[in-house]
Amino acid sequence: MTFRHLEIFMSVYQNQSITKASKELHISQPSVSLAIKELEEKYQTPLFDRMNRQIYPTKKAHLLYNHSLQILSSLENMENEMYEDHVENISFGCSVTMAQVFLPQLLKKLKMIYPTIHFHIIVNNLEYIENLLLKNELDFALIETTPLHQLKKIAFYQDELVIVVHQKHPLLKVKYLKELEHFDYYSREKGSSIYELVHSYFISHDLDIVPTIECTNPHALIELVKQNDGFTILPYSLVKESKEITYLKNNDFQIQRTYHIVMHKDKKLLPLYQEIFELIKKKDVTI
Repeated sequence: MTFRHLEIFMSVYQNQSITKASKELHISQPSVSLAIKELEEKYQTPLFDRMNRQIYPTKKAHLLYNHSLQILSSLENMENEMYEDHVENISFGCSVTMAQVFLPQLLKKLKMIYPTIHFHIIVNNLEYIENLLLKNELDFALIETTPLHQLKKIAFYQDELVIVVHQKHPLLKVKYLKELEHFDYYSREKGSSIYELVHSYFISHDLDIVPTIECTNPHALIELVKQNDGFTILPYSLVKESKEITYLKNNDFQIQRTYHIVMHKDKKLLPLYQEIFELIKKKDVTI
């Protein structure tokens, strides 16, 4: 006997119909009948009387039903205790950009709402974070692009990349993106989502641009722009409050990004995770 046998039996008992139980459980009628037959053979007693195409529970069926309620209730309590009440550590990943503009507010909220949980956070580029998720070394992660197909995702924010220059840059007077080829490009490092998106954009638009500098720190890229005639490409959410810089307004340059909460496709989505994900999606902690 398995818990599945009890679930099928309880559905038949409650509906007093094999047909209704089959529809409720989304399994075939022969499968329902087989499960009832196996229970009757195990306990060597009929559980239902069949009369005029109707079924009626026997005394033994009433007894089994009462015990089944207790067993399944106990199982549910065990599941809740195992998965919800004893979570002491949560590890999650965060991209470099999101760590700078989003993580401080989020971490403050998490510590306030879940004071007994230790949060371990890994900040790195997209490639590194995805590898940790695939090896099940993180519970979930926050990234800024479409994740690998082995990961399940929850979208929570949209942003765009912009071309960033200092406020007196010559590029502010030109109309064509081809002019970018004449200036230094300060880029995020290979493996970051920004690098991959921008690199693909340059190729698809036949722009011959190679990074002069590759850097893991977005704020270092902003400082380079402030003091030089090069340009960088970063999320609008990161640069919108920065002084001494601006960004090009060009309708030909549009790279939209959707930020995702991601986790391994086989990871069990605990109720606690769902609470945290809802917190992330709230406006008061979003970028």
